[in-house]
Amino acid sequence: IHGFGGTSIGTWNNFPTYITSEEEFAKSDIIFYGYDTFKGQAGDHSGELFKFLNLVENPVANHILPIAQGLPERNYSGIILVAHSLGAILTRQALIFAINENKTWADKVTLALFAPAHHGANIINLAMQALPGLTGLLGIFAKLRYPILNDLDNTEEGIIHYIKERTHEFQNQNKGDCTKAKLVVYAKGDKVVRNIPYLNDIAPIVLAETSHVSVCKPKSGFIEPLDLLKSII
Repeated sequence: IHGFGGTSIGTWNNFPTYITSEEEFAKSDIIFYGYDTFKGQAGDHSGELFKFLNLVENPVANHILPIAQGLPERNYSGIILVAHSLGAILTRQALIFAINENKTWADKVTLALFAPAHHGANIINLAMQALPGLTGLLGIFAKLRYPILNDLDNTEEGIIHYIKERTHEFQNQNKGDCTKAKLVVYAKGDKVVRNIPYLNDIAPIVLAETSHVSVCKPKSGFIEPLDLLKSII
């Protein structure tokens, strides 16, 4: 699940190519989820993501997987949700919906986050990195043009505060194991999000010589994002 300004495939760079050649993923279905970050609020997108995730219980019948290939129906033993930046907020909210509605698939979830924005974000820097060519004062205008950027302000009235409070409640009630990220990765010196522990998440891994945008993009000479994901399969 990509972040602000990202795309279902572009955010992850060579992940689609590398995954198909890795033995660890041989028995996995890989789905790259996309949404239009320039339209709607974070709450809108998290609701749509939750609706989509409900389809994983019968992925062939629900057309998540291509029926033309004649694939047998799936009953997944595990589900890894991988999110970047803003995608972490949408994913956490979707998991809250799932726990509230006692969805059985939530018990199968492992959460993996790259440069999560669940503590909020430096909005101007995010807009400038996500929208090439945007600088200075134009970054401020981006916040006015795209309301979803306001959801990245960590205020008591905002969605980030609500998600953390609700997630904390679940974890205290031993209901929220799926909300405890098993992989958290940051770029060293990230200028968009803050590397601060989030409730009961695992300790973060910090990758040097990367940025908020590139930390989840494996390429020749930089395969750490792929190796880290393989480590939690």
